[in-house]
Amino acid sequence: MPIFADYHRTVIGYHGTRQDRALEIVSGRAGFAPSVNAWDWLGHGVYFWEYAPQQAWRWAKQRYAGEEIGVVASMIRLGNCLDLVDPRNAAELVNRHRRLVDRIRKAGGRVPVNVRSKKYLDCAVLEFAYATLESEWNEQIDSSRGVYVPTGGQSQRRLWAGSWLCHNTHVQLCVRNTQNILGTWLVKRVDQNEG
Repeated sequence: MPIFADYHRTVIGYHGTRQDRALEIVSGRAGFAPSVNAWDWLGHGVYFWEYAPQQAWRWAKQRYAGEEIGVVASMIRLGNCLDLVDPRNAAELVNRHRRLVDRIRKAGGRVPVNVRSKKYLDCAVLEFAYATLESEWNEQIDSSRGVYVPTGGQSQRRLWAGSWLCHNTHVQLCVRNTQNILGTWLVKRVDQNEG
């Protein structure tokens, strides 16, 4: 059985964007635009915060500073999900990393490197994993999910010294198959001072 076996479950994901774009998505005048940056940490797709609306507000406020922002919620069927919380999937991703690095080096290329928030290597490994897994099992990977733990300045990120609990830790989803977004609605902002 593939390691991204169908989860048969739905989750609520939150997506931050400009207010006008949020209204277009909810009204059906526009769809979600997948992120295709070379540094997307979970690869290419539409990004959501799983059950974390305040994370979406905070991100949108940072990303679209000075603009009207909005957050939409979506019911998402995970489908064939490469869930990186599952240790088998994390181990499989390590294997795919080795294969990709070997392939790049044999071709005389340069292995991508993660630089601060730009996760070039992570993106390359995930995109390679999606392509090779889909080819091997002849099934589409609909989504992936991973736990984001902030790095750098550990004393500033941890809730207190020596704790494994950190500020802004969250589960992020990368939806590759937008047909698995079952419904979307606008999220009312509860606290205007937060986010």
